[in-house]
Amino acid sequence: MTQRAILILCTVIAIALMPILGIVLAEEEAAPASHFDVIAAAANEYLNDADTVFNTGSEALLLGMLGDEAPYVISVRKYEDYLVGHIPGAVIMGGSTLFQSGNLATLPEDNLIVPYCYTGHTGSQVTALLGMCGYDVSNLTWGIMGWTKNTSVANKQFSNPTTDLPTETTVNEPTMTYALPAGHLTNATEESEIIRQACDAYASEGWKNTNAAALYELITDNDSDNDPVILSVRSADDYAKGHIPGAINIPFKSLATTANLQKLDPDKQIVVYCYTGRSGSQATAILNVLGYDATNLLWGISGWTTDSEVAAKRFNPDTSVDYPFQSGEGDAPVAPPADGGGGCGG
Repeated sequence: MTQRAILILCTVIAIALMPILGIVLAEEEAAPASHFDVIAAAANEYLNDADTVFNTGSEALLLGMLGDEAPYVISVRKYEDYLVGHIPGAVIMGGSTLFQSGNLATLPEDNLIVPYCYTGHTGSQVTALLGMCGYDVSNLTWGIMGWTKNTSVANKQFSNPTTDLPTETTVNEPTMTYALPAGHLTNATEESEIIRQACDAYASEGWKNTNAAALYELITDNDSDNDPVILSVRSADDYAKGHIPGAINIPFKSLATTANLQKLDPDKQIVVYCYTGRSGSQATAILNVLGYDATNLLWGISGWTTDSEVAAKRFNPDTSVDYPFQSGEGDAPVAPPADGGGGCGG
């Protein structure tokens, strides 16, 4: 028998005797998930949870308020605007400080939370982050302007944009894959704290939004070095009907998969858009928490073109409801947000 054969035989015998001798091989410990993986998993779970309702209309909110388990309604508008008028019973909390641990601890864990802002954009970003933190949450679709027709209360962007900029139907397939960013790094080890701190880091810097005119200027200035990645999170069918020139398409719910995130360059600005700004806002918040430099396009494709085939979804003030509002501090606990409330884009 060769020396190599003898060595193999001895090894097999030794392994076979280990259980008899009480020797157990230690299992290799799995490497801890990276912060990016933890945050991406939370985002993907939020986006694909069958119980997630991303947006709630004013009619549905009113019915909920009249029911046995009324939603916990949060205004993230400016304090002075809250005093002029707000949804009855709503509390006011500053969006940029909401994700501090002490403020999150005041939120109920066992009933629906409905944030709202002026037009639904900032409320959407707050909603996405709360959803990633594990709360049952839904954005008020059009913000306060979907609740009341009073323009003193609904005082921002009450009319649809009338911009008409070029669109294309060419499918732009990503041709490269990129390394994933590290995500927001902290000393935290608990997954919930990793997610909270990442949300707080983004929220405390202020919500990122742009508009159609600014984006158009950026992509037509003959300087390709500053061209952003334009990301449509609409459905593939709607993307095919027409989209912003150069835009790639990753449908909203599949955004946080590794394969799709690798299509995004972490070293470039990403401008995200949807139909009317709400899903784009939520995607923007998620990407920023993951470590990307993402900016939401206010009003989505409806802020880019009035073509009804391409931008079929638009706010209709003629059919919008006109519900009562409450002025002053009301009966709800209220304190002026330290940051003044509000935020870019409503």
